[in-house]
Amino acid sequence: MKRSNRSVVGLALAALLAAPGLLGAAPAWAQSGQRQTLNVQGADIRAFIQDVARSTGRTFIVDPAVTGTVTVTSERALTRAQLFEVFLSTLRANGLVVTPTASGAWRISPAQGAAQGPSTVGSERFSTEVFQLRNIDAASAAETIRPLVGPQGQVLANPGANSVVVADFADNLARIRALIGRIDVDRTGFEVITLQNSSAREIAAVLQTVLAPPGGQPGQGMVSVTPVESSNSIVLRGDPSAMARIRPLIEDLDRRAESADDVKVVFLQHANAEALLPVLQQIVGQQVTPASANATPAATRGGAGADATTEGPASAVPTAPLPGQRATIARFPGANALVISASADTQRTLADVIHQLDQRRQQVLIEAIVVELSDNAVRELGVQWLLAGEDGNPVGLTNYSDSAVPLLPIAGGAAAGQLDEDDPLREQLQNLALNTLLGANGFVGGGGGRIGDGLFGFIINAAKTDDGSNLLQTPSLMTLDNEEATILVGQEVPITTGETLLDGNSNPFRTTQRQDIGVKLIVRPQINAGGSITLFLRQEVSSINGVLTNSANDLVLNKRELETTLVVDDGDIAVAGGLLDQNDRMSIDKVPGLGDIPGIGALFRSTSRQRGRTNLMVFIRPTIIRTPADAQTLAADRWGYMRQQQLNNAPGVEPGLDEMLREYMRTQAPAAPDTAVAAPVGEVIAAPLPPVADPAPQE
Repeated sequence: MKRSNRSVVGLALAALLAAPGLLGAAPAWAQSGQRQTLNVQGADIRAFIQDVARSTGRTFIVDPAVTGTVTVTSERALTRAQLFEVFLSTLRANGLVVTPTASGAWRISPAQGAAQGPSTVGSERFSTEVFQLRNIDAASAAETIRPLVGPQGQVLANPGANSVVVADFADNLARIRALIGRIDVDRTGFEVITLQNSSAREIAAVLQTVLAPPGGQPGQGMVSVTPVESSNSIVLRGDPSAMARIRPLIEDLDRRAESADDVKVVFLQHANAEALLPVLQQIVGQQVTPASANATPAATRGGAGADATTEGPASAVPTAPLPGQRATIARFPGANALVISASADTQRTLADVIHQLDQRRQQVLIEAIVVELSDNAVRELGVQWLLAGEDGNPVGLTNYSDSAVPLLPIAGGAAAGQLDEDDPLREQLQNLALNTLLGANGFVGGGGGRIGDGLFGFIINAAKTDDGSNLLQTPSLMTLDNEEATILVGQEVPITTGETLLDGNSNPFRTTQRQDIGVKLIVRPQINAGGSITLFLRQEVSSINGVLTNSANDLVLNKRELETTLVVDDGDIAVAGGLLDQNDRMSIDKVPGLGDIPGIGALFRSTSRQRGRTNLMVFIRPTIIRTPADAQTLAADRWGYMRQQQLNNAPGVEPGLDEMLREYMRTQAPAAPDTAVAAPVGEVIAAPLPPVADPAPQE
């Protein structure tokens, strides 16, 4: 089209646009060779996209959410490439983006969610870029540039790689890139200040509090402060001007400490002053006092002992004192405190040692499981014979030592009827026969009669005994790290050790000794650096088995004792030891020759078979209680278990634990730290339980 005709077409299009009811607001184009002039006033955006597709020869896929009108004015002719760029800018101004597809078409959609899609096209395309940071952290950089990103963009911090991922339009990315280049500059410096009189740890704590921003936490200021205990120095890192303002403060605090009193009282938080005193005395070369040097383990755990300030001969070889220093350390037992009289340098050294030793000690919960399964079976079968003459004197008999019912006492009791009633032997024989029958097990039968002028009698005894037991004991106790603890649940049983009860003794006596019988656990745990626990363990389970014999009162005690040292990981279950015992015993008493005859030989022998089997195993489970929260969680768990057992035994009745807390202790049940509010007495923390009935009124 020639230049003269271009104005004619433009006027025609303008007249067409002005005509009411024809095309409404439609775009206007003017072409000059390969160039086009664009003039659009309030045109529908879909019609605008259609005209651009016709002019550029491209295919556009329009999202249904694309609506609105556009206004574009071009005073000079544009090439197809320039027209396409103007088209992309126009869509961006209307909140739209253009994304290429695999088919060669272009998808037009709203800019919301463009960060989750592929990169768009054009000089103002929507893309994603990763900015690698070298001097500032990713979190602070992301907070700085987030307000500069458009509403459709996103900013993500990657602390692991110290980088920031930004999704936005290309021109805005260029602006953010320039900004990051200006702020990602290390302007910090380092400075080391050596203290002469003060403690580096104490001064660092003061500075971190002073430099904290308003409302912030210590250590979040513009200057970071790090104490170096080995050289008693402080390392400052931050802006040089800020460090210059802090330096006079450090020097002033260090100078003021020079004139401080050389006598200090140190109140210990966790450690025991009596146990810590000999350690500090040896550090400064002071003579160790006898009360400290000879402190027993019970005393080191807080038991009473002599005053550590008492002078006496040295019981430990003191180390060489610090050069040019003379220090005196004493203990004040009433407040678990140490009184230190020394120079500033020595005070600082001792303060560091005390700080490292005065830490909350970890605890260990020791849970033991003792399982014993036993099964004993006894079978007896025997026949005993007695032949006597006409006068009652025995002619022959069979008697077996393993028989539960001997024949002779019974025969004696039967023959006692022929004695006079006043004869004391008659009563003794009858009582002996009665006691023999009372101690019999199983079936006891017999009979008698005459064979010519002689008498005969027999007894048959048959018994079977099965004895099984399942013993399960679970002692548990908690103790401090490297402290021995003992738990005993049982009785003190008197054991006779000697007696004199003869008729001729005018001063009869009996001596007894009481012995602990029950479950006893003695353990000393040692927590290792790797998290494992070394257990020095002694486990004892004892019980009364009965008397030694029917005629003696001496007791027979069953005892199972284990003493060992083992290493167990935190929370694991380890087997400490065990015993698998199986004992089979069979005995046959018989008359030689007659007892071997098939069939009738059973009348001339006694058979006893015993079988015993015992399985004993001891398991140990240590658990480290590191924090007060761990201890509180454990207490809540055990409390809930015991309370649930009381509710199971008496449903609908208030547990005795709740009543004790409410009426005597006037407190609440222990609850786990993650519980928002401790459960009041009468409620269950873990799970709902049946309602608690009102206690019965007392008359």
